[in-house]
Amino acid sequence: MQTPEEYEVSQRIGLLIKGLKHKRGMSREDICRHLGIGMRTLDNYLNGVSSFKLGTLMKFADLCRVKLADILDDTEALSRLYPDNMKDKGSILTLLLGSLASVMLFESVFLVLLILLLCYSHKDKNNQCIVAIFVVVYVLTNIGGYWLNYVAFPAAENYYMQNVYAYSLHLSLSLLLFLLLKYRLMFSVLVTRGKSAAVFEKSLIEAPLYFLSMMLVTIDFLALMENFIRNLERLGIDEEKAKIFWELTFFYDYFRYLKAVPLLLSLVLLYAGILARKRNTQQPQSA
Repeated sequence: MQTPEEYEVSQRIGLLIKGLKHKRGMSREDICRHLGIGMRTLDNYLNGVSSFKLGTLMKFADLCRVKLADILDDTEALSRLYPDNMKDKGSILTLLLGSLASVMLFESVFLVLLILLLCYSHKDKNNQCIVAIFVVVYVLTNIGGYWLNYVAFPAAENYYMQNVYAYSLHLSLSLLLFLLLKYRLMFSVLVTRGKSAAVFEKSLIEAPLYFLSMMLVTIDFLALMENFIRNLERLGIDEEKAKIFWELTFFYDYFRYLKAVPLLLSLVLLYAGILARKRNTQQPQSA
């Protein structure tokens, strides 16, 4: 059995575990794997059946990016990790986007909507080729998401490497989208084998989509750089100097929301572009 002081620490750790789940998407299984203990052992610790071992507490402090003394004394450094601190995470829009449950779910729904747009624009080769670029990239994105979750993440040594894999993959795919949009004409000619003259026409939505793809590349690049800066001690920098950047988690915390904005705007632009061309083709017929 735990002493009252130990039980108080256990309750604090329970709150921190909830905070890690809300803010960093870490499940209890992930936490147990990092601590090197089983789920039953963790439950016994949290329920006061047995006491946390010092080594386990130190691993948990490392996971939370705080000192062991912060957990024992409940210092201000823990406040950012408590789940009730989520109220400062932003607007209702942020909370609604968070209800999508995961990035993979959002990307899967986004891909389905793109496929529907691809079918809707079947008579418009120009916009169909632009939509096809997004479909190709987000098919690869969904495949990459499953690869991350079931291959890369289990094999990664720590969360630093998991983030490197994830952000690098997103950056590579965003660059692919950027390049395909930049060379859209070449892509369209290859797909249609030069049999459709419509693909040579310039679409009004190309420039905005090009800008949004640049935003995606920028977000992915900054998230990857932030991950390196937040983990400078793993790159050989003295821990005392590196720890001042441990609180740098803006892109880590808001990554899915930052990515969702340009993606949703892209979807709206694609739909608007298809509607505009349909109206333009119908006007001469009605005249």
